[in-house]
Amino acid sequence: MYLMLENTQILYFDLQDFTVEVIHEELLPFYLRSNIKKSAAMKDILGNVQAVKSYLSSRMLSMSRDNAKKIYAAFQIPQIDTVDNRVNICIKCKGVSIQDSYWVQEEGEEARWEDINIRKNKLKDIVDLSLGGYSPTITTSAICPELTTKGLFRKGWVRMGDSLYLLKSDKTTDCVNTRMEILASEILSCFENAIECVEYVGDDKNMMDGMGHVSVCKNFVGEEYSFMEACEIMDYCRRRGFQYREYCLQTWGAEFASIPVLDYIIVNTDRHTQNYGFMMNNKTGRIERLAPLFDFNCALVADYFSHDARDTLSQMFNTKETLRELAHQYIGYTNLVFREDIFMQVVQNNPKYKYIFEKVYERVQEMGLAKP
Repeated sequence: MYLMLENTQILYFDLQDFTVEVIHEELLPFYLRSNIKKSAAMKDILGNVQAVKSYLSSRMLSMSRDNAKKIYAAFQIPQIDTVDNRVNICIKCKGVSIQDSYWVQEEGEEARWEDINIRKNKLKDIVDLSLGGYSPTITTSAICPELTTKGLFRKGWVRMGDSLYLLKSDKTTDCVNTRMEILASEILSCFENAIECVEYVGDDKNMMDGMGHVSVCKNFVGEEYSFMEACEIMDYCRRRGFQYREYCLQTWGAEFASIPVLDYIIVNTDRHTQNYGFMMNNKTGRIERLAPLFDFNCALVADYFSHDARDTLSQMFNTKETLRELAHQYIGYTNLVFREDIFMQVVQNNPKYKYIFEKVYERVQEMGLAKP
């Protein structure tokens, strides 16, 4: 089998024969770069196979995701959460994902990227199952974005016009996480000179357990670039002896530094290393820019429930630093501008969240971004 980037074969592998051969190192996903040994030593051969298995497995949705078991049932997939089972699922659905242009091609197969690219071809829409939780029906084609969409909240992809949109919701009373994601998106629009942030809007949708509120955002991955998770780049930097944080600050400076500051202001407790990342040029394999900041459904929730989460451990670098410590550490590298006029308009449009806005504004002042 081949791991493909669009129509380019970049890696050959036969897991049963313990064979892994790199064809284009510079185009490999960063998960595998500098991670495949050319040695004939048995430990390196086994290490190469394990690395490929781990990569393929990592592309699949977790059984912990809401409605995951129903999604697996729809495709007649065994609900066994092991690496080997996840690898088999990945091969069955060709590893096709909305977030990048990698996929798995069997030897002798005539399919091309244009045939299976789910961003361009007709989308297999199972949103009623993946988001709404309705009982599954038999689904024949496994080339579907739901099998390779990560995260634990209920979600589903739909096509509207020429674009794809992700719908998300949660099981809390009044869909608190979902409403806070939308509110956080509005608050983030009040900052200039910041990293680009995905915009979320709200809507209502019928669910198996009644009417629910959903957040809606547009897919930010196109055909020229693939999204690379921060954890991939962190591990690659470690293998190559680079300092990840220094590399990010030197390359993207104020834009990168704005991430922990903004996360502190909206008290986002879930900025783990799969929840931010970078855009890789599909032709050159080079990282060219930061990906837009996304996934805010754990932001503001602490404020909503009147909990002080400022000293919650940040997950951005997998260190012992708290949200507050990282924000104070990085604020000096930013050139953020807080638009108080836009903020006041957001406040006026959401009067029932007065307490939340007061806490947000306190943190804006703490960061020295509000007028004295």
